[in-house]
Amino acid sequence: MPRLLALSFLGLLATACAPRRPAPGAANEPRPDVVLEGARLRSYEGDTLQVSGTAARVNYRRAGGEVQATDVVVTLPPGKGSPPSQQAGTTIRAPNMDGSLASKTWVGTGGVVVKTGEGLVANTPRLTYDSTARLAHGEEGVTMKGPDYQMRADRFTLSAADQTFTFEGTVQAVLGGATE
Repeated sequence: MPRLLALSFLGLLATACAPRRPAPGAANEPRPDVVLEGARLRSYEGDTLQVSGTAARVNYRRAGGEVQATDVVVTLPPGKGSPPSQQAGTTIRAPNMDGSLASKTWVGTGGVVVKTGEGLVANTPRLTYDSTARLAHGEEGVTMKGPDYQMRADRFTLSAADQTFTFEGTVQAVLGGATE
């Protein structure tokens, strides 16, 4: 009898330790190595703060240095010597953000909102940020609102250092007290 009990226990243990099959329709993506809930983010280059912010959830995979985050708000500090009107930096909000520590780039998706220190607000479906160059760009269109204008463009580049936008493709602007 003890032998039968031991064999039953080993069978139960083997079943419990067997890898679980993913549920039907579940992604076959590997589990993250680290999951953080309610994370505060800071990225430094040497002693210089490059990015700070928050995320509702962060998944990290050590193998490729991949980061996935949700409900992200990051602030890019202005460059040295920026005028006082730009001292607030640039804030980027994105429902989803995927990044790579190796390439030092991240991509915000799901309706990204960019707000500069001067109060300009831009909306784009997708934004890619290169932290080495401190440049963001988008290829899927952008709309922007300022105090006395609205604008739309096919593509854009944003310099985080001096908070300047460059627009390309078809660009449309409405000046003077623009409304939606």
